[in-house]
Amino acid sequence: MHTMLRRLLAVLTALLVGAAGLVAVAPSAAADVTYVPDDWNGKVIYLSQACHDRGDTVCHDNTGCRGFSENSNSYRLAMSTIRGGGTNHLSLLQRGYKVVRGNDLTRKNIASSNRVGADLHVPLHSNAISAACESKQPASRYGTHVLYVSKAGKACAAEIVQRVGASSPGTNDTRQYRTDLGELNQTNAVACYLEQDFHVWRRGVSWMNDRDSWSWRLAGAIDVYMGYP
Repeated sequence: MHTMLRRLLAVLTALLVGAAGLVAVAPSAAADVTYVPDDWNGKVIYLSQACHDRGDTVCHDNTGCRGFSENSNSYRLAMSTIRGGGTNHLSLLQRGYKVVRGNDLTRKNIASSNRVGADLHVPLHSNAISAACESKQPASRYGTHVLYVSKAGKACAAEIVQRVGASSPGTNDTRQYRTDLGELNQTNAVACYLEQDFHVWRRGVSWMNDRDSWSWRLAGAIDVYMGYP
């Protein structure tokens, strides 16, 4: 019995050591995912997923009505804008753009955008104010906001506000000049920062969750700004 027990312990120890070794040498997940169209137009769009790292090394999340997750929604919007979502309208890939989807800490997405030589940097977020999801609030409190810091970013923001804002349920669609955001100040590429709508009211959440019906508008706005290369 003792011999059999020793053999069993030896086998278990070997398995644990082997597993530990595999974990130690396993490569880390890539921070970027790159999508290349069949007929590339030469332009690179960097879609930066929401990651509220707050100066640390964790992607914190913002939540809204009905369990809405800003970070998860940002990923799903990126995928819908890149590949399309069941409509007859064109996605970024179908429009000929190489797209890099950044899914790391904000500062790492900025560095990646600069490293890949992006032509346009678009962070994908949703907005919030102090409001209860159950309360009936006027649509004028909400809407599509696009943030910018440069003259070129302002032009990009105008295209996105016009096209995405036409679909969002909030009516306060606007461009906003901001100087306090790294994803506007630290990218080599022109940057325009999308706040789709507000995740603290139910109509906004319902619309954002239906991204496949309108993400083509974001792809179209980007294409217009880029001049249909």
